[in-house]
Amino acid sequence: MKNLSQMAKFGLAFALSCGIGSAFAADACKDAMSKSAGSGHGVSGNSVGSISGTPWGYEQWYQGGSASMTYYDNGTFKANWNNSSDYLTRVGYQYGGGGIDHKTKYFTVDYNYKKTGSAQYGYIGIYGWTANPETEYYIVDDWYSKPSENYVGEKFGEIEVDGAKYTIHAFLRQQEPSKSGTSTFVQFFSIRQTARQCGHIDISAHFKKWDELFTGQNKQLKGSKGGGSASLKFGKVTEVMLMTEAGGGATGSVEYTYFDMKDNGSPSEVVPPKEIERKAYKGTAAAVPGTVEAENFDEGNEGVSYSGAQGASGDDGDHTYRGEDYSSVDIVNGGTGKAIGYTAADEWLEYTINVAQDGEYDIEANVSNGSGSGTVELSLDGKALASLAFTGTTDDWNTYELAKGKASITKGQHVLRITIANANTNVDYVKFSLPGASTNPGTDPGTDPGTDPGTNPGTNPGTGDDDPLSLASNVRLDMSARPLQVFDMQGRMLGVVTKTAGTSLNDAIVAKFGKAGVYMVKDGGKVKAISVTK
Repeated sequence: MKNLSQMAKFGLAFALSCGIGSAFAADACKDAMSKSAGSGHGVSGNSVGSISGTPWGYEQWYQGGSASMTYYDNGTFKANWNNSSDYLTRVGYQYGGGGIDHKTKYFTVDYNYKKTGSAQYGYIGIYGWTANPETEYYIVDDWYSKPSENYVGEKFGEIEVDGAKYTIHAFLRQQEPSKSGTSTFVQFFSIRQTARQCGHIDISAHFKKWDELFTGQNKQLKGSKGGGSASLKFGKVTEVMLMTEAGGGATGSVEYTYFDMKDNGSPSEVVPPKEIERKAYKGTAAAVPGTVEAENFDEGNEGVSYSGAQGASGDDGDHTYRGEDYSSVDIVNGGTGKAIGYTAADEWLEYTINVAQDGEYDIEANVSNGSGSGTVELSLDGKALASLAFTGTTDDWNTYELAKGKASITKGQHVLRITIANANTNVDYVKFSLPGASTNPGTDPGTDPGTDPGTNPGTNPGTGDDDPLSLASNVRLDMSARPLQVFDMQGRMLGVVTKTAGTSLNDAIVAKFGKAGVYMVKDGGKVKAISVTK
């Protein structure tokens, strides 16, 4: 005799299969679907087919390497791939030909899966094509590395549905493989801002939103070969499928343990975007002369006070500092504390600043980029202000450098925009100072370290909290292995050193800068004068 839990599961499965309402609700994140013996069907090579006894079909397609797929009679499936330049496996509705009007059906899916491996890129979610016009589309719930605007195009809007915000993008593929052979076509994307591996997707809610945003107008788009102009319109769907894609020498596996796709589903609640008042961070404009912290961009909606673009692995950033209202901007630990990280090319953020006096200002942006050189572009009230160039490093985002420039700024309140021209650039702060002056150096910036360079930096070291010359008496720096900023006695940042086990701070500074002398070392909010000998 079956136990009660087995009977409950049987009753639930029977009610769902017959379309009968039940007091019990299936939960894709908790329930697994059983696979009967002999129900698995292996697939090798590029292949398309139907799943007997269901309205669904399957497809496997890949370039390079090797791959295999197994689908089951209930729609669940699994796959493996090795060293593939591009791999796709999927199950769902296939219509072919000229497709169907997506407004005549209501598509939803509940799913659960697990994945392994690595890939330079990878999209996991809903996938398909349309005809008249031919387009390729994705609803991305998960990834191997989070998509950036370099590969999905600029943001056109957003939708909040199924418990999360999705950003909507369009990208132009130029003379690339397509359903019709090799052609130029538009890709549409909805990208969930927090990844997940199970849940419910209201597919038709995205179709409806795309219809609202893309009405056939011609737009200039980023593209696979530089971009160009294209008509934006979502056509008739030829397939609606649950899919995993992995590419760039990808090796891995995926297994879907729950699959329930419908074309007569019910709409989820679509939540309108929250309106956030545009104002300075915490209501206080940043003072100039002074330091503008990159993470303290103005409050307001995405597209108003910040662009919200993200680079690769954007989900690794800290979203607690600014809260979930700003989850599409990633904040990392770095530089002098917090910094903007995992950035995409052309990402921008705005800051309300209050300039105390007219003048030509020295400008320094503290930045890092392990991918190489680049620039940070500054504008004021919509007009170009300065372009700050940096050299970058190789695979090192913990070493920050100063990108410098000059600009004339008038007294009063302004809106500063920081535009990150090159992807993967971390921005810690932008500092504005008048030549010959420091933020608050006091009457004697510490040119006489006295007999004890750690406790007698001068007669008046200054009192500003952010000033590198603001020394605290008898401060003991944390000498664990961590990056420490080093300044000269005029307060100019020289670079960053890391004291590691078995070495002294003296040796680390000499190895980095090559000469003895008195240096200022900053560890978090603590600063101390250090006398260094060779």
